[in-house]
Amino acid sequence: MSEQLHWKDRAEQLPEKYQGLSLDDETHEMLMERYQKMQYEPGEAIGIVAAQSLAEPATQLTMETYHQAGGAQVSLTAGLPRLIEIVDARREPKTPAMDVYLKEEFNSKEEAKKLARKLREVKFDDLVRKDTLDIMGLKVEYELNKDLLEDYDIEMDDLPSRIKDSARKAKVSVEDNTVILESSEDDYDLRDLKDLKNKVEDSRIKGLKGIEQVVINEEDGDWQLQTAGTALRKTLKIKEVDPNRTISNHLFEVLRVLGVEALRQRIIVETNETLGAQGISIDDRHIMLLADMMTRTGDLKGTTRYGIVGDKESMLARSVFEETKKHLREGTLGGEVDEIEGVVENLITGQPVPVGTGVVDLKPNFSSD
Repeated sequence: MSEQLHWKDRAEQLPEKYQGLSLDDETHEMLMERYQKMQYEPGEAIGIVAAQSLAEPATQLTMETYHQAGGAQVSLTAGLPRLIEIVDARREPKTPAMDVYLKEEFNSKEEAKKLARKLREVKFDDLVRKDTLDIMGLKVEYELNKDLLEDYDIEMDDLPSRIKDSARKAKVSVEDNTVILESSEDDYDLRDLKDLKNKVEDSRIKGLKGIEQVVINEEDGDWQLQTAGTALRKTLKIKEVDPNRTISNHLFEVLRVLGVEALRQRIIVETNETLGAQGISIDDRHIMLLADMMTRTGDLKGTTRYGIVGDKESMLARSVFEETKKHLREGTLGGEVDEIEGVVENLITGQPVPVGTGVVDLKPNFSSD
């Protein structure tokens, strides 16, 4: 066996950016002690330990469903409901949101306000001060709010084209501060006009679809926007937005836009933030193991019968969670062979589980002498 190098000699083998850093003997001993404590023994049931470490404090979470973020009060799901959303990999979060950061050259209050106007979805109905339905003439007149038009930087001449993108049958004319709506069809009645009216009022005039609210916050000179609603792909394309820090709490959107490695990191961060908000601290390695299992196939799988559990190779392991008869029936008819290698399968069959001392097979060697 080759002689072990002293830590000071090994430092010379570090990458150039780490060389030259001072490290006294006391600090080195402390780091080595911590490193030793971080290791686990072969055969340790790290999955069970991680599951217990997450589940036990999760039962102590308050049932607070929402918490308020920012001065304008954007509601975000928190506590146990949010933890369940993450662990089960829910397709749609109850309160999707984004944290949007600005590039250094745009990091100011005015630029943050401009970006907020670009992001927030403005529907035609948001601009209306008063509407009048003309039953005899089969038309609708809308009086718009001038202050809102100015605030959102919307030109009256742009409204007809924006409205027709959502309602192709609409015939729109503009007179001063009034928009007149009729149907472009020759034969239509009051019911058709009301249906058209609903479509027009729901049409998007400006902003990104799904961004219902934008809150501007400032911390240590860094301006940040928080949105109620998410449109990560389009947001990252805006020149003022810093793509390295801007993120969404919608896990499937993170997967689609940024990929599986970013998703894995987001699961870790979201879980830590959810638990940390309740004053709970968990070793990152337990959360990392959960994130690894949820993303190991390159997709996002929750801890559900159709996710991680449903992907297990063992028929017996799948059957103990939910839908026992289904898995046993399908496994039997399909001629599946269970190698009985996992913890659950061995528990069911009454054999030693392959963890701890059960990992090693010891047999006495009785000699004939």
